[in-house]
Amino acid sequence: MRPYLFLLLIAVSFSSAQQWPEPDPCGFADTTSLEYLLAASGNWGYGYDTLLYDLTQWRQSPFVTVDSVGLTVQLRTMYTVTIQDTAPDPLHARKRVWVHARTHPNEVQGTWVTNEMIKALLADDTLGRTLRQRYVFNIMPMYNIDGVELGGTYDRENANGVDIESNWNAANPQPEVLVLRAQFQKYMAMPNPMAVMLNMHSAYACRRYFVFHAAAGTSPLFAAMQERFIGYVRSFFPGAIEPSTYMVSWKTGPALQYPESWCWLNHQEKIMALTYEDGNCAAAGKFDSTALAILKGVDAYLQDTTAITGIFADASGMDPRDFSLGQNYPNPFNPSTVIPYTMEKEGPVTLTVYDLLGRESAVLVRGNVAAGRHTARFDAAGLPSGLYVARLSAAGRSEAVKMMLMK
Repeated sequence: MRPYLFLLLIAVSFSSAQQWPEPDPCGFADTTSLEYLLAASGNWGYGYDTLLYDLTQWRQSPFVTVDSVGLTVQLRTMYTVTIQDTAPDPLHARKRVWVHARTHPNEVQGTWVTNEMIKALLADDTLGRTLRQRYVFNIMPMYNIDGVELGGTYDRENANGVDIESNWNAANPQPEVLVLRAQFQKYMAMPNPMAVMLNMHSAYACRRYFVFHAAAGTSPLFAAMQERFIGYVRSFFPGAIEPSTYMVSWKTGPALQYPESWCWLNHQEKIMALTYEDGNCAAAGKFDSTALAILKGVDAYLQDTTAITGIFADASGMDPRDFSLGQNYPNPFNPSTVIPYTMEKEGPVTLTVYDLLGRESAVLVRGNVAAGRHTARFDAAGLPSGLYVARLSAAGRSEAVKMMLMK
């Protein structure tokens, strides 16, 4: 037995298991057990050195870019892995999906699911090729690197002893939080901002589930969007993932301290931001099946226009690549904004703005439009602040974006 592990065993033998403030989707560990301490001494089975090795393997793929994006408290380099097709797609900016794992070092199952997602994205099969062509994936496989390397004493904290999962509203956030926030800000300023943000954890309940944000803390529209997203993921792994009602948070209002809080407070329904909890237990497994279900669920959700627009359901057999609707700019706006859209071939088009009750606020375009890139200006001088939806319809199919008017 290693000397430091022996001393750690003596120290914890006189302490009780740590209890964490409720609600805590991850639960807490029995930190007094020998099995737990042995796992902690080995970085719970996946350490920083292993990540560095995996990065060298992943970056051999032509579809992968590895970037150093910042430093931890103890000056370890934080990395992101970007995965997308190498072929340019000038007319259709790929929708962006963000994934980060290992906020809590002892929740290694979240890392294993994430690594299986990377494996599937790089595969030379129909799913891998389709996902790379349709989306750009930005993945941070290990967020709390110092906590991983420091072992059992830091099973949920960084080197400063702070839980960086709930540090987002602090007056002086931890370095890791600042790095992750900077990534979010960078990508949300791009023409193809994050459409999905997944925060990968694991829970001692030994169940697979997403943490659902109640309508009281978000909006009825976002609640419906979450139901659809979680439903899609569950459909690809029947009986393995709990329904959305299993873990419900924000029942009386939005929390302020989490990554999802930042997404909601700044971008509302624009980002499907959710925490996923895998099983943190000896019975956990099938990480590949879980990863495939999540990836297929993301694809089904982002390909389903009704998932994005909620009450504005529409369907047809038209190829969605015949036209595209871009994000308005600026957004938020006051009182006017510009909405870009592209037609790959000439045809009749309608561009309409609705409020969240489905009431028509303005018709910006109605008629035949030539192929090419176009813009339409929406002037909301006479409308109240709030969220609006612009819908572009052509040949029975539609795309939509959400716009925030802030007066």
